[in-house]
Amino acid sequence: LTAREYLTFVGELYGLKRSDVDYKAEKLMALLGLEKAYDSRIATFSKGMKQKVLLISSMLHDPDILFLDEPLSGLDANSVMVVKEIFASLAARGKTIFYSSHIMDVVEKISSRIVLIDGGDIVADGSFAELKEKGREGTLEDIFNQLTGFDKYRDIAGEFVAVMQEDSPHD
Repeated sequence: LTAREYLTFVGELYGLKRSDVDYKAEKLMALLGLEKAYDSRIATFSKGMKQKVLLISSMLHDPDILFLDEPLSGLDANSVMVVKEIFASLAARGKTIFYSSHIMDVVEKISSRIVLIDGGDIVADGSFAELKEKGREGTLEDIFNQLTGFDKYRDIAGEFVAVMQEDSPHD
């Protein structure tokens, strides 16, 4: 499908009129720098372009609740800033955004409530400030490592680099 076809399809699934979908989708595509790609096949898009179309499709109908999994994946730095600002604006308007990510610094900066999960179990629940008040120190990544006991990342990284630099014993 082209971006126009896909967004029209999604919009109509949510009960929007075709003309309203097309109007909104075209404007949103332009705002994210994709105006020239609106009638191009999505299969030809870069990962970042596909991600932008998916973000547009999830917000086209102005939902009260959003479920997003790694929504910044593949986006360039400028687009990340725009999308984070969109999320902040939506949250300020009372929208609920469930945001799943392994990028802890982004979660730390944009989330009003954080749930940390380790092996399917909730190990922490609260704002970043509340997590820090419970005696944890450092960044959200540091807090996660403290809660899960994972402290071998430096050793593993060091060994990884050492193996990269080794000569093969089969030479």
